[in-house]
Amino acid sequence: MKKLLNAASKAIAKQRRKSLSNEIFSRHNGEVQLGAYKGLKLQGDSNVSRGPLGLKIFGLYETQVVNEITASAPFTDLINLGAADGYMSLGPLFAGLCDRSICFEMTEEGRNAVQANAEMNGVADKVVIRGIADETLGAQLDEIGADLSKSVILCDIEGAEFDVLTKELLAALKNARIIVELHDRNMPAGLALREALIARIPGGNRARVLKAESNTFNGIEELERMHDLDRSLVLSDGRKIIGEWLVIEPAEGA
Repeated sequence: MKKLLNAASKAIAKQRRKSLSNEIFSRHNGEVQLGAYKGLKLQGDSNVSRGPLGLKIFGLYETQVVNEITASAPFTDLINLGAADGYMSLGPLFAGLCDRSICFEMTEEGRNAVQANAEMNGVADKVVIRGIADETLGAQLDEIGADLSKSVILCDIEGAEFDVLTKELLAALKNARIIVELHDRNMPAGLALREALIARIPGGNRARVLKAESNTFNGIEELERMHDLDRSLVLSDGRKIIGEWLVIEPAEGA
């Protein structure tokens, strides 16, 4: 009975979070109101959960990652593996942090969403959209003409990072700054996958782990007016486990 009640309460909370986020998204017509990507417009249809839409509208979605990207500016290419709806790949381009966005997305629905969002924000001519990120990634980036020494790579491919980021590929990408969302804590092999990935990083490159921090509503009047419970749901990342990212930086002088 306890398990059933827990499952039911979680389902209700998730649905309430989505409902609140949809209301916020609609109220602002899908336009980001705050943060580095302020003014970016998103259309509602994509292959990602609608739960984080409230965070995106308020510029609070994965702020630690956004800060890492912002701190890297200016750079030439934002290379996004797992582009989803384009928030993270189009945001830096729209904000003038980079010159081009190269998006890898395995689903047709996601690729269509990125294309639609790029057109809506007037940046489609600076966006390259490709399919799945796999062992051919290095060759594809060469073909596109990406200058890895002037690129930031953001990887969020739901656990496939441990297969895709081989020793050979990491060596080919050694001059780029790479931010990899880690999903090992949700996988049977656990932290052993992370340790093996770190061991594959080329010598001289530096690595550190970035952890998600609590979002704050201070100064956001719309959130301040909410009931505490609703506000907590909107500010939640909705994760089973705290978000973590592996940041790989080029060797000094690279």
